[in-house]
Amino acid sequence: MTTYYRSDLRVLCRRRLGDLTTPYKWSDEQINQFINDAIADYSINFPRVKTQTISCSDDTREYDLATDFLDALSVEYPTGEDPPEYLKFREKTHPDFWQKDGYYCIEQEKGEDDLDVIYISEKPSTGESIEVTYNAYYAYFDDDDTDVLTVPEEHLELIILYVRWACFQELATTESASPDPTTLISSTLELNASRAERAYRKQLGVFKTSRSESSTAKWSMDDYDRIY
Repeated sequence: MTTYYRSDLRVLCRRRLGDLTTPYKWSDEQINQFINDAIADYSINFPRVKTQTISCSDDTREYDLATDFLDALSVEYPTGEDPPEYLKFREKTHPDFWQKDGYYCIEQEKGEDDLDVIYISEKPSTGESIEVTYNAYYAYFDDDDTDVLTVPEEHLELIILYVRWACFQELATTESASPDPTTLISSTLELNASRAERAYRKQLGVFKTSRSESSTAKWSMDDYDRIY
């Protein structure tokens, strides 16, 4: 498994763009932003499955979720039961939410630095715990090049194709803001951006198909089977 730092990704993206000599057409800051945009889009299509264990406090029904929380797959409470006990989703504004056990609600916060919150309908006790299995975002790169890419290596091509599309789209957008009426460059740039988007979405579809759990089974029938 190869380790990719942000600087490694920039080089790979610049190779695909033919932008390897200074002065660069796209700055490091632009490429860095497009890489994070690519990770955000990848996380929506191929979210990580993670688990968060929350330690309960007496009578406390509200708890912060992880910073990379996207959406819940299951909520087990209390943990350690055999068979496991899972809560059902119900809006906390429902008139019976606080009166009946067995439900949870997740409230997504609007602020950039605010954590999403989970509510459970019953009052827990200290020593109990909640286990939330959830879809998560892949880690973004911060302000330096020491972070490691968490997207699987076999899907690295998607990150590069997304950055290529974003770069071409920026060129097209910049030109369309102040077009030169004596040339067809605006149309050419838009065409290049559209082609880059199609290449990205085609590869995305290939990876989604290969990840799909569905399959086709052959159904064989002998001479005595009835066909309708």
